[in-house]
Formats: sequence, structure tokens, C-alpha cells
Amino acid sequence: MEFIFKSTFYKNEWTRWALLLACFIVIVIFALLWGAPLSWRDIWSHDAIRGEAARDIFLHLRPTRVLAGILVGAGLAVSGSALQSVFRNPLAEPYLLGVSAGGALGATIARAFMGNTAAAFGGFDPAIIAAFIGALTTTFAVYHLGKGSGKYFGGGFDRALLLLVGIAVSAFLASLMTLVVAVASRTDLARVVLFWLMGSLADATSNGNWVMAFCLIVGLAIMLSSARDLNALQVSDEEASSLGVDIGKLHRRLLFAAALVSAAAVALAGLIGFIGLLAPHCIRLLFGNDARITLVASALGGAILLVGCDALARSAIPPVEIPVGIITALIGVPLFLWLARKGSEL
Repeated sequence: MEFIFKSTFYKNEWTRWALLLACFIVIVIFALLWGAPLSWRDIWSHDAIRGEAARDIFLHLRPTRVLAGILVGAGLAVSGSALQSVFRNPLAEPYLLGVSAGGALGATIARAFMGNTAAAFGGFDPAIIAAFIGALTTTFAVYHLGKGSGKYFGGGFDRALLLLVGIAVSAFLASLMTLVVAVASRTDLARVVLFWLMGSLADATSNGNWVMAFCLIVGLAIMLSSARDLNALQVSDEEASSLGVDIGKLHRRLLFAAALVSAAAVALAGLIGFIGLLAPHCIRLLFGNDARITLVASALGGAILLVGCDALARSAIPPVEIPVGIITALIGVPLFLWLARKGSEL
């Protein structure tokens, strides 16, 4: 993999950006046209019913879904990139650290006791607020449980301990979600929880996309404003502090931004793992470690990965649609095991 990304062809930065943008455009067009139960050619069908169904899919349902994939993929990727910088761990990402599970639990509780009340709030779903609270709480819990001793706020992080804490917290929160379903005694809630556990873009809405876009813009703006400090943080907390970086403030700001974006992604698409691991890893091989570049490039990379995986999920075993979270796990787990075995710093 390193040989491919470090070859002569990729030495020009503009070439790398052009390649990334070209992949993005191709994947988006491919996802818009491929995998529907009806062919895009049916839009002009002489059969009125078939033509109307095709137009509804390709002009309304499919663009909304592809846009959701772009936004959620970009959000998970930038969150993963930020978390990896904070923890200085290439294996850190929202799904593995339990951040996504915390958001899913918050949204599940909101749905269990409030129902789907989006219509009463002008299209805004209060479950997003609950997801944000759950994700933020989980983020700081994992942060404190996984930190080592050190002079500065947070100290160092033990890689093995951090991952164990994240896995344990995720399992605990999944159990709590099951408990909420049992206590609520609502049969329709089981489908909601199953949706969040597997991850899917099938229920994406325009209102959900607007909220996701807002959270992504705010979160990415916070991260980019901290890019210089992130670059200093890559060496050590001590080095960053000697350059005038407030370590504690930086950590809290980045964790807040990552939780905000991850929560919106969970509320819109459920638990989709490994995008936050795959995209930043590939982008760092392609562009290096400058946070000013990797954050933006990771957003594009995450969008490419999730939109492509969703297209595959819709079309791999027709007419059955595989939850996209299963596809990302099938791709991401081997890479995770390879990175864990390699044990290298990115």
C-alpha cells in the first residue's frame, strides 16, 4: 500500500488532489445511476407507471441518499482524523472508541420516550440533540478512562488501554440500548435500534441532510482553526505546550467538534464503522500529516468510501439491500487488524 501511494506518479501534490477529486466525481455519478430497482433509462419509458417510479427514484430519492452518504462519510472521516490527532493513535475513530454508540444510545432513549417528533419541531428531530449529548458524554468518558499519567491535561494515552476502553464502552452502551427497548415495551423501537446498530442510508431525509451539513461545517471549521496546534501536537504534548499551545483547551475543543459531527452522523445513518479509520489512513499516505490538508482531504476520502460502499450495499445481492455498516466493517476490520499488528505511528 505504501509503495503505491509513494510512487513517482503521486509526488506532485496537484496530481494527488486531481486524483482525489476525479474519484469523488466518478463515485457520485456511479452511485446516482447504479443499483436502482429500475434502470435510469426507464425515466423515458413509454410505460407511465414505470417511468414515474424511475423519475421518483433518480430525481428525488437517490440524490438525497447520495448526499447523505457524502455528508456522513465526510463527517466520520474528519472526526476520525481529529481523534487520531488528539490521542496520537492511528486506530482511534468514532466507532471503535464508543463515540458513535453513545450517540446511538442518546437517540434511542429520545425515540423510546418521545417518539419520532420531527414534524412537531419543523422537521428538526430532537433525537439529534440526544445523540449529541450521548456522543459528547462518551467521548469525554473514554478520554479520561484512557489517559495515562502526565503533566498536562490528559497526559499520554496508552494505545492498548484506549482501545480496550472503547470496545468495553461500546459493548456496555449496546446493552443499555437493549435495556431501553425492553423497558419501553414498544415493538416498533426494535426496528429503530436495529437500524442504528447496522447503519444505513435508506432513511435519509432532506431535513436530516441539512442538519448534518450544518454540524459538519461547524465541526470542520473548529478543527481547521486548530490545524496549527494539531500539527504541533503530533510530536508530543510537551513540545506543543512549549510552542504556546493550551493542551487542555485544544483537547476539549477537538473532542467537542468530533462529538458534534459524529452525533449528527449517527442520528442520520446509525452506526457506520471504520470510515473514520480507513479514510484518514489512506489520506495520510497520500498527502502526509499536515492537518490543514489532511482534514479537508479526509472529508473527500470519507465521502468517496461511504458513497461507494452504499452503492455496493444496494446492488451486491439484488433485490436485498445490505446495511452499509456491514460493508464498511467487512472492509475496515482487515485494515484495523493490519494496523494493530503493524503497530506503526502514522
